[in-house]
Amino acid sequence: MHPTLLEVGPLRVTSYAAFMTLAFVAASFIRRAEVQRLGYAKEPGHQWVGLGALLGAIVGTKLGMILFDTPEELDHLFTQALSLDFSGKTIVGALVVSFFSVEVTKRIVGIKEPTGDGFALAFLVATGIGRVGCFLNGCCYGALSSGPASVYMAGARRHPVQLYESALVLLLAVVVFAMRRQPRERGRLWRMTLLAYAVVRFTMEFFRGDPVRHVGPLTAVQVVCLVATAPLLFVLARRRAVPA
Repeated sequence: MHPTLLEVGPLRVTSYAAFMTLAFVAASFIRRAEVQRLGYAKEPGHQWVGLGALLGAIVGTKLGMILFDTPEELDHLFTQALSLDFSGKTIVGALVVSFFSVEVTKRIVGIKEPTGDGFALAFLVATGIGRVGCFLNGCCYGALSSGPASVYMAGARRHPVQLYESALVLLLAVVVFAMRRQPRERGRLWRMTLLAYAVVRFTMEFFRGDPVRHVGPLTAVQVVCLVATAPLLFVLARRRAVPA
């Protein structure tokens, strides 16, 4: 792996930090373009929705580690937090907390309509880029494998599960990009995106090899995915696409 992307004298740029920064910048530009295209930018108070999502994601990336990591890993997490090392993050935690932070923000500024469609494409592209950073950093590594696609990581040949997820999520981004202009009920594209990502992430957990918290035969992340899938399926099934 290549945890260090660039090192010049005392300056050291890690691959993880570089790709996470790239993911954040890409997401910001894409979301801004989508918000303008959808007309959300003209709605009073909508500029605060992005800030609410960002703050929720920052909190959720760390809070989620408490829920998903093993007790042994949590000791390391607290050490990271105290030393201002913020390398440990979880996308699922960021999604869950940012969802609630956006809803709170919308109530405060008086927005009653769904705003998630502006995040759909940005979220997928950012996740796909970020997972490449995970691969180069050697975190979130895969289960043992002797297949042709296996890579040496964490002391053994393993599934490059980070690249699996990156490829699948970027493929979803292509699909969302192609269908985002089709007339449909506001908020439906975001729900479809969340459902598709939940399926991808649930499946990828079977290929993970790093220590994670389990709830019976499933990981904690898989349980969250299942819990989120039920209401998403219900809402998508009872509502039909309508002209924008």
